[in-house]
Amino acid sequence: MTSDAPTYHRPNSYEHTSDSIRGLVFDIQGYTVHDGPGTRTLVFLSGCPIRCSWCSNPEGQLLIQRLMYKPGKCKACPLRCVEACPSGAISVSKNETPPLRFDRSLCDNCDRFDCVKVCYTESLQVSGRWYTVRELMRILARDHQYWGSEGGVCFSGGEPLLQHQFILAVLQACGHSYIHTALETCAHVPTSDLLEVLPYVDWLFADIKHMNSDMHQRETGVDNGLIMHNIRCVLDSGWNGRLIIRSPIIPGFNDTHENAEETAIFMKEIGAREINLLPFHRLGASKYEQLGLPYAYARQEPPSPDLMMTLKRVYEARGLACYLGSDTPF
Repeated sequence: MTSDAPTYHRPNSYEHTSDSIRGLVFDIQGYTVHDGPGTRTLVFLSGCPIRCSWCSNPEGQLLIQRLMYKPGKCKACPLRCVEACPSGAISVSKNETPPLRFDRSLCDNCDRFDCVKVCYTESLQVSGRWYTVRELMRILARDHQYWGSEGGVCFSGGEPLLQHQFILAVLQACGHSYIHTALETCAHVPTSDLLEVLPYVDWLFADIKHMNSDMHQRETGVDNGLIMHNIRCVLDSGWNGRLIIRSPIIPGFNDTHENAEETAIFMKEIGAREINLLPFHRLGASKYEQLGLPYAYARQEPPSPDLMMTLKRVYEARGLACYLGSDTPF
């Protein structure tokens, strides 16, 4: 870290935030133990600046509410959803399964979701709800009693910093309420936005998906230049929180000894000390079906335990702490 870096302190005062600031949240999980110390409430914010081809939360990629269709729940009914749709985005194919077809270009521009209101089987649902800071803080206050002395909240996504003003206001409110905060970021965000929230963040999980910029662009849609720059800036900022690098291990993409070695060298160079390797999984596959999207990794198997251990040893050989999956010591 540079000797002339500014020192950040969590402010002691909190100014009331107007209820006019709202954020789009697509999920809230009330009892998690893998995203920071203790038991946490995990808040998923919509919108993401990158497009990982293996993404397990496709419903959170866009900063809009998304229509989700669960064909397994779609039973014989009067098809009121077809009549309710004002834009004619829903059609019926009686001889096919599933029976409903959607023009997603129309659905993604809808803010009424009349079809969901008339669906009594709950096969149609809306992913995403707009919250004011006050509304979200009420949920955290409700969950507070279940966290224990080590717990708190973790903000994930999507990318929380894509809704910068909202997450900043929420983090400030958490600071005022003495709530321990963790934040997960892809780090492909404006540097100023990231540095502005740091004083209110206790733990930061930042992704490094691939050290080769061309490979990174191929599978995420962006190069890794801004990500590397931002991680450096965090460590140079004087921030006194805990930074853990995260890397999802995707077979055929970044599961090589060479990429692990280059990542370890980069971490040593900038002063990062911990990395969490997350084995690929297909837990989000059904969400692609519900959104009517293809899933490139539908048949991909997770990396073997032996491979994960091999990669772990690469980091440990360079004196770095490496944790596999949910084994991060909090």
